[in-house]
Amino acid sequence: MHPLMTSVLAQRQLNAAGQLFTLSDYDVITDLHTAFSRLKEIFNTPRYVERRVDQSVVEIVIARIAAAIRETGCIETYSAELVDVLDSCLRHPMTVLNSEGEYHYAKRSVMTLTLPVAMKAVGSSNQELVRNTTSYISLAAIHNGKALSHYALQIIAYIINGNHSLLRVLPQVYADNREPFHAHIQQLLSVLRDADCSEKLSLLQLASMIANEKPDLLTPYLPQFDQYLLSPSTCTAILNIYMSLISQGRAHTLAPFLPTLSKACQMPAFNGNLATIYKIMGNIGRVSQPLASDVLEELVRSAQHTEDEQLLSSILTEIEG
Repeated sequence: MHPLMTSVLAQRQLNAAGQLFTLSDYDVITDLHTAFSRLKEIFNTPRYVERRVDQSVVEIVIARIAAAIRETGCIETYSAELVDVLDSCLRHPMTVLNSEGEYHYAKRSVMTLTLPVAMKAVGSSNQELVRNTTSYISLAAIHNGKALSHYALQIIAYIINGNHSLLRVLPQVYADNREPFHAHIQQLLSVLRDADCSEKLSLLQLASMIANEKPDLLTPYLPQFDQYLLSPSTCTAILNIYMSLISQGRAHTLAPFLPTLSKACQMPAFNGNLATIYKIMGNIGRVSQPLASDVLEELVRSAQHTEDEQLLSSILTEIEG
């Protein structure tokens, strides 16, 4: 470890800490293992939160180390120790500050080490920290769904307890760890009415994925989806669930929702979804003769009122089918 770094950490020399930025990046990263150990000794002391000088020294040293790691591209070498430092910091009251920087979402080895501590932070009593960490996890899920899937039960528990923002990660996590979602589908769907639009869409996407894997598990909850069919923001997501069920031979489970599908056909807001709606209705009509009569009546009515040739072709295909 560079003598200046040793002196700053050993003597808590705030007046000398700024000189760390005059060192080269490679001087800073020399023996970082010892530097991290000394940092932890400082902020693990019982009165650390009362000692402003110690806090300032730690802040400056960490800022200089982080800059050196970033500039030398060695984040993966020191990620374990950085995460260990973060884990130790969580023992103290958290204050969130505005900051910008790289988060290394695409570096799998870094995320594997970071996610356990991030999940721990989501359980913090500091709501601002919870919000920021939840956003971090949501972005991390794009590249690290498999790593995050190990925390499926923990994520589900946080969602049920009110952290609905985590609903956004469910589609990325489900593919690698399905059983926890199957076991808790009722609790997850119970938050649908309180979720915002993007959260609803993520939960409905999860429902569509479950419909492809375990259709009979999802069908008891279809009645609560019906109201969302007539919402422009969620209509497509509901239709995707219906198409998934049809692909699994469960068209008969959709028969009770034929009136809502017929109503959607007559609303201009859903013109972009009409081809899919007609396809779903056609499949329902093939379930039984009585349903065929109801569906045929609606398809003929729609054919008489459409001027779109491509859409008319779709209707005729379903009538002939």
